[in-house]
Amino acid sequence: MTRCIYCQEAKPAEAFQRTEHVLPQSFGTFRNNLTLTIVCDSCNQHFGDNVELALARDTYEGHSRFEYGVRNPEEFRPFGRNSRIILRIGEGEFAGAYAYREYCQEADDVVLRPLPQVGFFMVALGKYEYFLLDEIPTERELQEKGFDCWHPAAIRGLAIDEGQLRDKLGEKGITFRYGGEVLPPQRSESVLCELEGRIDRTIFRAIAKIAFSYLAYWQRESFVNESAFDPLRRYIRYDEKPGYKLVDIRQEAILADEPIAGRRRLGHLITINWAQNGVSIISQVSLFNWVTYCVSLARDYPGERRDIRRGNFFDIANREILELGAR
Repeated sequence: MTRCIYCQEAKPAEAFQRTEHVLPQSFGTFRNNLTLTIVCDSCNQHFGDNVELALARDTYEGHSRFEYGVRNPEEFRPFGRNSRIILRIGEGEFAGAYAYREYCQEADDVVLRPLPQVGFFMVALGKYEYFLLDEIPTERELQEKGFDCWHPAAIRGLAIDEGQLRDKLGEKGITFRYGGEVLPPQRSESVLCELEGRIDRTIFRAIAKIAFSYLAYWQRESFVNESAFDPLRRYIRYDEKPGYKLVDIRQEAILADEPIAGRRRLGHLITINWAQNGVSIISQVSLFNWVTYCVSLARDYPGERRDIRRGNFFDIANREILELGAR
């Protein structure tokens, strides 16, 4: 019988048929990949359906997979209306407009398309301010914000037909005269976009899973099954949050010679080490070498102070996993 490091159930060999990848394959395949055989198929399926899917499809790092060629354009799948990602066009005539990405078969590329929305020309801004359909202000609120109703094209509707636009604005007491259709550009690479992302507990759990699986790869099974790791494993598997923070974010690069802002090496990084207090175990995870997630693997670990310091760089260009040296 084998004990799963996540659900902690002892199960027969038939329950461990799937290979668990430390770094989800959705973020690249690498030579001599780091894999585990001590995660049961039930946990593996749960993580794939409920945790890793959100990390891959609904984060900045997930969208970056297509920018850096980790995934082909036809594999792009939008997350849907409840996406954690908000895209806005950052420049040009349609600056500020809300958008989303989807795969276009004709272009064989991931393209940018506008969400249904309304833009109102604001004198103070000298440009349009855009509102999604369920966020349209009243006419009075618009006037207080500096809406110029005398502008030749004072109101602009995107991805919405004339009848629906009249109905939505009519609910707010706003009338208009239809002046024709306008279309923003679609190709993503030709348009600067501003991205806002909500990083919630599902994403934190996905990152924590990478960190804990990485520890399990380098240490004995008996070590990661110790009770000191129970708060983390229950957070990852069952979304049970302890009374302290398990995952934090910082902007500093993991590699000592890389800047906070600016170009960094293209790849993923994972490290584990003792914390400065000497009794806690921490991990750092950075996908595409962007933000650094700091994961508390064990707080006040009571056991042996063994040498657990490890670090690897997953080189996307060469598909190799490189060992990191200490600072």
